[in-house]
Amino acid sequence: MAKKWKEDGAFLLFIIPWVIGFLCFFVGPAAASLTYSFADYNAITAPDWIGFDNYTRLWTDEVYLESLRNTLYFVFVGVPITVTFQILLALLLNIELPGIRYFRTLYYLPYLVPPVATVVIWMILFGSGDGVVNTLIQALGGGRVDWMNSEALIKPVIITIGMWMSGGSVLIFLAGLKGIPTSLYEAARIDGSGKVRTFFTITLPMLTPSILFTVVMQVIYYFQMFTEAMLLSRGGPDYASQTYMMNTYQVAFRDLNFGYAMAQSWVLFLIILVITVVLMKSSNRWVYYEGDEKKGGKP
Repeated sequence: MAKKWKEDGAFLLFIIPWVIGFLCFFVGPAAASLTYSFADYNAITAPDWIGFDNYTRLWTDEVYLESLRNTLYFVFVGVPITVTFQILLALLLNIELPGIRYFRTLYYLPYLVPPVATVVIWMILFGSGDGVVNTLIQALGGGRVDWMNSEALIKPVIITIGMWMSGGSVLIFLAGLKGIPTSLYEAARIDGSGKVRTFFTITLPMLTPSILFTVVMQVIYYFQMFTEAMLLSRGGPDYASQTYMMNTYQVAFRDLNFGYAMAQSWVLFLIILVITVVLMKSSNRWVYYEGDEKKGGKP
């Protein structure tokens, strides 16, 4: 019994610092944020409790609704495009060719570049005046395109930046491809299966765990997107690229309406939570784990 208490005491000794940090730096601020979301609070004067007014105000705030629509566009358009691009690139990088390791390294490098530096690079590329892309278009006889000030083009440009920064997810898919047993491909070859059929019956099902993880992470990334849109276009033109996090930031630190900003943050948390739960619950129908008898089935 004494030995057990000694072991438990050692365990508690190691875990207590983490618990204290978790309570002080996560649970405490989260509880305070939830509390102040029911108040008119500017961090200077005492909070004025107003009940659910901050939450009801959300649905009549046109700027907030526009930022929500923009963010949903990034999620439901950007995530499928980005994940598809990542899978295709991983398939290309999985081909064993001389020097392929250098290409894998080169594509991963943008993932290591700070977001601010990344946006600066793309501002040079898509600059409205002497940008690299416009220079090439004009050299080919085309006209100058005002990428940053076009409501139709600014969102695709931001999604393109997100795709360029997705080297980490490509490595996840590449690792998934490397983990597929070669015996499955050999059996498919003997069965006379072509490359397209092999991809949809073997490669894609075996990648579904990686796809699920990547989709969840990309959903969170696009919902929390801030740096790209803020530096690239300041949310313009006419709020066309105003993201959810940009609006929350401006409400908090420009308007000093922290209570309203906290209400927006909690609504964002609930939206991400619902989408994540739906993805995880639906994964039983389309995610295949090695050893399952069928997709989503149990061993």
